[in-house]
Amino acid sequence: MFCRTFERSAAAILVAAAARRAASTRNGGGFGPRPLDGVRVVDMSRVAAGPYCAMVLADMGADVIKVERPVAGDDSRGYGPPYVDVCGDGGNSEGRMSLYFVSLNRNKRSVCVDFRHPDGKAIIRKLVERSHVLIENYIPGTLDRHGIGYEDLRKINQKLVFCSITGYGSKGPWSQKPGYDVIAASIGGLINATGDAVPAKCAIPITDLMTGMYAHGAILAALYRGVGDKIDCDLLSTQLSMMFNLASNYLNAGMLTKRWGTEHESVVPYKAFKTLDGFLTLGTGNDVQFKSFCDRISIPELATDERFVNNECRVKNREQLYNIIEPILESKTNEGWMKIFEGVPFPHGPVNDMAQAFNNEHVKDINIVQDIDCSYNAKLKIVGPAVTFKNSSNLIRREPPLLGQHTNEVLTSLGYSAKEIELLRSKIVI
Repeated sequence: MFCRTFERSAAAILVAAAARRAASTRNGGGFGPRPLDGVRVVDMSRVAAGPYCAMVLADMGADVIKVERPVAGDDSRGYGPPYVDVCGDGGNSEGRMSLYFVSLNRNKRSVCVDFRHPDGKAIIRKLVERSHVLIENYIPGTLDRHGIGYEDLRKINQKLVFCSITGYGSKGPWSQKPGYDVIAASIGGLINATGDAVPAKCAIPITDLMTGMYAHGAILAALYRGVGDKIDCDLLSTQLSMMFNLASNYLNAGMLTKRWGTEHESVVPYKAFKTLDGFLTLGTGNDVQFKSFCDRISIPELATDERFVNNECRVKNREQLYNIIEPILESKTNEGWMKIFEGVPFPHGPVNDMAQAFNNEHVKDINIVQDIDCSYNAKLKIVGPAVTFKNSSNLIRREPPLLGQHTNEVLTSLGYSAKEIELLRSKIVI
């Protein structure tokens, strides 16, 4: 069955999936096939950027087979606490899974393979023969040295989309350095531009996640072409591309970035303001919005004050304006201001912690959090895909896998007998 599926190009599979979705729509269905049904992905990546990319593809219907080291698995399985008890034994080291790992690995199958062993290489090759995409995030040249790099694998699968996710790319003097989110964010200018008096990192690995998003888009483009390709994504290039207007300001106007905290360099007022019980972020992007803000805080004359009559003046007189409005905003609670600002044209919202964010009435209504009853004695709440399709299901269909949970299942589908599988396991190849 797998061979017959693979004989069709990835592009043909995507076209066929689109036709099935169209048929589902004509029949009045809202839960038809997913966009990437029929696409198989071998995920040899670890930790964040690669697993995030593979998870987004899995959410869209791809069959993602996560290849992990025997015994140890993906490093992020141990990124805790907190952990979830998966064996009902109190969550000892053998029976727990980190919630970090949970957040990046839904909708995947896990197999354990030591690709350094000749038998492990053979398994990888068999998987690639029947797959459309391979994702890896080893230092450039690592898989080549083991005979399973792009040039090796394209000989057995010319239409393979091979995506390498690295720290600094496959060329240049830093190509052999390992990549880490916070280091790429440091070198690429993000951390220097974030925070107030001292540099600050983002609370989540945003450079990793954005690299995964870049990679997923590139993979989809390559699948659409249907001719196979080698894709290089790296953390530093992603970080530099993310610098957006700050990069453009420096490259074209020689302007170096300063840290603004939650403030905006070019728009005033715009920041997180202290309130009676927390902080509330608001901004006025034009004079109409500023006038509305002044009306709602009961100082309409501010809008015609020559110091604040337009945004350029407000930027110039930032501190004077903040000295006036900050004590007013600090006089009421977030809830109080949200009621006062109901229906205004300017953006505003409370600075929430996680409990407040997930108890928000809108967040509850859109059902982005899904409850998963796992086969391994755990109940999980998982933030589901951020993208929905009108004619496809968006439900999480697979629990984050235990280490090697699907090894037997996948190897059997590749033609290995039960005896061969046990022999491989005895040699710790799987």
